[in-house]
Amino acid sequence: MGEWYIDIFVIAIYLIATLGVGVYQARKIRNTGDYYAGGRKFNKFYMMMHALGSASHADEPVSVIGGAYAKGISGIWYTYLFLPLTPIFWLLAPYIRRSRFLTVADFFRARYDESLAGLYSVMGVLKMSVAMGVVLKGTATIVHSITNGAFNESWTIYAMTVVFVIYGFAGGLRATVVTEAIQGPLIVIMSLLLLPFGLHAAGGFAALHHVLPASAFALTVSGHEFTGKWVMAMSLTALVGFLAQPGLLADFASGKTEFEGRVGYTYGTVIKRFCAMGWVFTGIVLAGLVAQGHVTQTQTAALANGREYAFGTAMRYLLPHGMLGLMFAAIFSAQMATLSSQMVNGSALASRNIYLAFIRPQASDREVLAIGRIAGIFLVAIGVFLAKSLADVANALTMLLQFASIMGVVMWGGVLWRRTNSAGAWAGVAVLFVVWAIFGPIGMLGRTDLGIHAAWLGIYGREQYVYELMLCYLPAGVAVMVLVSLFTPAPPRKQVDDFFLLIKTPVGQEQKLIDAGVPIVYMGNTQANHWEEKHPRLVHWGGFALAAIVCVGILGILKFLTVVQ
Repeated sequence: MGEWYIDIFVIAIYLIATLGVGVYQARKIRNTGDYYAGGRKFNKFYMMMHALGSASHADEPVSVIGGAYAKGISGIWYTYLFLPLTPIFWLLAPYIRRSRFLTVADFFRARYDESLAGLYSVMGVLKMSVAMGVVLKGTATIVHSITNGAFNESWTIYAMTVVFVIYGFAGGLRATVVTEAIQGPLIVIMSLLLLPFGLHAAGGFAALHHVLPASAFALTVSGHEFTGKWVMAMSLTALVGFLAQPGLLADFASGKTEFEGRVGYTYGTVIKRFCAMGWVFTGIVLAGLVAQGHVTQTQTAALANGREYAFGTAMRYLLPHGMLGLMFAAIFSAQMATLSSQMVNGSALASRNIYLAFIRPQASDREVLAIGRIAGIFLVAIGVFLAKSLADVANALTMLLQFASIMGVVMWGGVLWRRTNSAGAWAGVAVLFVVWAIFGPIGMLGRTDLGIHAAWLGIYGREQYVYELMLCYLPAGVAVMVLVSLFTPAPPRKQVDDFFLLIKTPVGQEQKLIDAGVPIVYMGNTQANHWEEKHPRLVHWGGFALAAIVCVGILGILKFLTVVQ
């Protein structure tokens, strides 16, 4: 342990600084709107750092680097599955901001009814707990593989958890976003720091091409995982489930204007796409070093436990002490940024959409805020417990995407088709979940853990069969939702009209909604952006085209890097 003292010092300084900055923000919290939406006052920089921080948890580099180590460049699709969706973020951002909701459950109440809002709240809280478990599991995997058992991974996780819980408990989304201004640059460091050391040790790109097969540099591969149809299925699943993410409002609707939401999330995630290049080439470099014989059997012993130990193995082999501490701090940045967001988003659902809606409707705003803080701690505790039960990170990430798509189908139905009603939504959710559970991950657990002898049960439960599973549950759920909606009474016309007027009315024109009697959950800042007001079509479609060009450029850069020698 003696050689670790420099790393421990660097980590301690980072944790103390983050804790101080986060807790300081607690003095600005006055109500639930401040706690869960930051008063909707964040500028473009904060929104970009929030998008980068909440989206860039270290379980993703664990999956991407592990996938690249085992399969090559195609491993990047664990995170690039969102790349085709990035221009769509630009188009959706203003409508999400105009909803004036605090949680996604507010959507279900406004568009459907209280029962679906309650269903989403329960599912959202469970999803946030599982998501926190996935992030903490990723941290444990990294700590174990880096230190080779020198650190107690559980105590490392506890130390990190205590820090983000304290500042998240005290300052909510405001503390989360402000600390992400520190954590964002560290996430970039985490993503790119290993590459210079790795390329130098391996002898450059030319040496990697010499020792690795050509398939290692292909964007897609044959088989089940990282194929063209796998990428398509994962991207479509992500798009369907995107609207149902519990953190949607915090990510898009906490900026000063609609434009902050557009720029913040679109280009915060663009930064992440560049970070992902660092992850994938780190996996390629490690595979090259192993093939060259530079990494001894002892140093790669952790890899025998699975490809997800590749990230930690690369760090341990390439970085000197001191730099390892900086890397640890960067990893903790990524994890705590995500975890604090998940805690705040989960507590919003638990306090506003479960406690206030069903348990104590007469509760004051101060009481709801207190319940939210307490609920956040319980959600984190569940996440810590789940982290010790998850088998692997990649499969858990895939399962979360599929789980979100179940409620996502209902949300897209409510937005795209006025005739969608509560009965159709309930029927769609039931069919989606049952089919997904039988043929997917839950069925697989029943067959393997419970010994149920049925070859079809959980047949598509592994992440490589996402395309086949998607064809089973998504069409079935959509068809049932449409048919039941057609053969049952239409939703109340006034309710549907109010919902669409709400999301079509730009920020700054709230008086129109008040005059029409449309309920507003939380306005926050009502400032309008000059460009949005004067040139709405140019901003909307011109910004979409620019984002599309940027995404094509990113893919072009990645392709260029696969052939450069």
